[in-house]
Amino acid sequence: MAPIFSEEGKNAAPIDTNALPYISDSLEVPVFIPPASPVEKKVPVMRVDAAITLRADNSRTLTLIRGEASTLPDIPIPPKPEPRKPRILTPEEAARLAAERRHSLKLGATIYDHRTSLVHWQHPDTGESYEAICGFDLGLLEGIGEFTHDGENYQIMLGHSYDVISDQQRTGSHALPDFAKVSAGSITILKGNPKDSTGTAPITLLKDLIATEKSRLVAYQAARRNYQQAAAEWEKAHPPVQRDETYWLKPHRGSRYLSNPIPESTIK
Repeated sequence: MAPIFSEEGKNAAPIDTNALPYISDSLEVPVFIPPASPVEKKVPVMRVDAAITLRADNSRTLTLIRGEASTLPDIPIPPKPEPRKPRILTPEEAARLAAERRHSLKLGATIYDHRTSLVHWQHPDTGESYEAICGFDLGLLEGIGEFTHDGENYQIMLGHSYDVISDQQRTGSHALPDFAKVSAGSITILKGNPKDSTGTAPITLLKDLIATEKSRLVAYQAARRNYQQAAAEWEKAHPPVQRDETYWLKPHRGSRYLSNPIPESTIK
């Protein structure tokens, strides 16, 4: 069993395998179906009080039409809200908010060669910044929004990008960790307290999730790539047709238009 942490060559406690996280979703990706042709809409018969036509850079036009306004009066301006007084949370409310933060995993990552991930996140309670280099591909969780652990639901918000180690080494655009020392499945904490289990929980939970569901996640990502490729090929073969556009508006509260049907005439 791989260690949870590898910090300067020292291994921490082994993973607790009693309750591993899992994904309840089927992870099925539908076959790409080309979208239906858009329905062509025609401007309905109406009294036109004002209209303007603009020409776009592609020589097409955009026309805005304002139709007959409603006779209902304008909606009154709402009163200013009373200033909210700060309130001290009850212990129950504070515990509920803490649980929500701990169950919402927000991470950023750069993934190198689909093998190593440089990950950033914050402690859910204190906001302390954490950084770790991980010997697994966090991108396998792309498109995964939630998972279950110990009977509780967790949300994943992952902002990530992909990079190639050889490209970065050639350009030297920024310093890179020593990837040769990153063992498969390891987590090396570079910033933050590695002994704080609450602070490290976001990355350890996702590590266990990937280990538990890796075969399903690999198949899921392959299916997503097939779908995206089919969609891209269809869009390339069916580029959007440039056309003139017309939008019509009918004010549903129109007293200011009724008193001045053409307000544009007063604009200088």
